[in-house]
Amino acid sequence: MKVFKKISIVDIVNFLFWFVILVFYIITFSGSEFKLHGFLLLAGLAAFSLLVIYLRGFKRKNWLLKLIILLYPVVFLVMIFDSLHMVLPYINSGIFDKMLADIDFAILGVNPTVWIEPIINPPLTEFMYYLYLFYFPMPLIILGYLFKNKMYIELDKMIVFYFLTYYGAYLMYFAVPALGPRFYEPLVALQKVPLEGLYLTDIIRDTISSLEHNKFDAFPSLHAAISLTTIIVIGKYRKKWLYFFIPILIGIFISLIYCRYHYFIDIVAGVAWTLVSYWIVEKCYDKLFAKGFVPFYS
Repeated sequence: MKVFKKISIVDIVNFLFWFVILVFYIITFSGSEFKLHGFLLLAGLAAFSLLVIYLRGFKRKNWLLKLIILLYPVVFLVMIFDSLHMVLPYINSGIFDKMLADIDFAILGVNPTVWIEPIINPPLTEFMYYLYLFYFPMPLIILGYLFKNKMYIELDKMIVFYFLTYYGAYLMYFAVPALGPRFYEPLVALQKVPLEGLYLTDIIRDTISSLEHNKFDAFPSLHAAISLTTIIVIGKYRKKWLYFFIPILIGIFISLIYCRYHYFIDIVAGVAWTLVSYWIVEKCYDKLFAKGFVPFYS
């Protein structure tokens, strides 16, 4: 049908990763505890994506239709992340925290989460958790700017950049499952100072923990990767904002160690993968787009 010609590169990237998860799901099906849940989630994601592609072929006057298409990338990303915990432990049951902690010590000569303890205090802990939380809405600020200014091609390209960064990191979770310094027992035994805040620290920590079904997500650090991705996008399209966002980026990087979510090598890997993702997008997006794709919001 003609309406199904309205395909975005975002759709292609989504379906490629969806297919990878589907293959993992099939491989692990016999031993999985999530047979029905996994099937419903993956089938629902495929149906949702096809529906969005179909709806994209219509002139959109209905606000609900516009909202569905606009939120499609966020909904897909959140749901595909939720699928990871249903397959990852069955693909790779290893835990690589010791290796990552040893790499940190070999590079720095210290365990960063222990080394930083002399500066821990409740007001700073509170602030660090605010920075850690700010990572989640941070990309929406610059993407919202592109949308508001009807820069739909640029928005599409940057969504591809974000998704390539996310999905590449997700695949690395399968290769190097790790829980992070907050759970690695030899480090927990060395971390003597409790992370006590003032007002919202416990709420932020508990909420993130309850929503994060996949706990094997330390390497690489998506907080580092996506925060840097956001800085790159801001640098391309709203350079004046960098004076505000670069200090926040530095603060987020510090919070990853301070709050004991990540090893130093996780941050290095996140930064490295972001730069690789950016190179791929800059190299390939325009050539692919010229072949007849449309922006996901078009």
